[in-house]
Amino acid sequence: MAQYKDGLNQTQAFALIFETTSTRNLLGYGLWALRNARFWETTRDPILTMLSIGVEKLLKMSLGLAHVSEQGEWPPLKMFRDTWRHDIVSMHDDLMKTIRRRLPEATNSAYVASQLDEIEADPVLPVLMAALSRYGQSGRFYHLDELALSPQAGEDPGDMWSEAENVAIRRDSALKEKFEAASGSAPEVFDAFVHELEARMAESIERWWDVIALAGKHGVLGERGNGWGFDVEKSMVGRQIRED
Repeated sequence: MAQYKDGLNQTQAFALIFETTSTRNLLGYGLWALRNARFWETTRDPILTMLSIGVEKLLKMSLGLAHVSEQGEWPPLKMFRDTWRHDIVSMHDDLMKTIRRRLPEATNSAYVASQLDEIEADPVLPVLMAALSRYGQSGRFYHLDELALSPQAGEDPGDMWSEAENVAIRRDSALKEKFEAASGSAPEVFDAFVHELEARMAESIERWWDVIALAGKHGVLGERGNGWGFDVEKSMVGRQIRED
């Protein structure tokens, strides 16, 4: 089987393409649903499912590409299965450190660093990552386990997502003012506020996605990561709504 100079073979190269397509569409459709859903209650699980899987895939591919650049091979299965598992919080922390460490490899390290600074300063992002991590690990079965009279020790991921919203309101004075004005107002006024709040959640995840793609495009994730950065970015997501 043909082997590329970075250590991947042809099968792995095609697998990366398929995973990249899957990842950007999961993120793209998840964020579209988050921004456009009328009611959180009716779209909660589809949104959390798409985003938790999309975020996990993006993290694993990014970490994998950095490993390829440094070790000349894709990480072994045991690293995914035993070390990273579905722990989005741990992988996110690892990736941020990896990008920082590899910034000297970037073609425009100052710009990549400035964008990285912005997402690391976002108070909402780590709370969202924790909610998605919880959902992806076992939280998606939270109420099913309650039904079986075997409640989980961890928190309801829906409550964790609500905490991310609370953080956004507390830390953004303009959003806080809108929340206070909408509270007790007509339902359509409060609905408009909720729509803006969910857009704020989507922005945090989307900016994070942008920075990872940017890191790839600027060489932080190695030679193969350069082309991958262009392939995984949000502009490559297919059409999301039907136009009749």
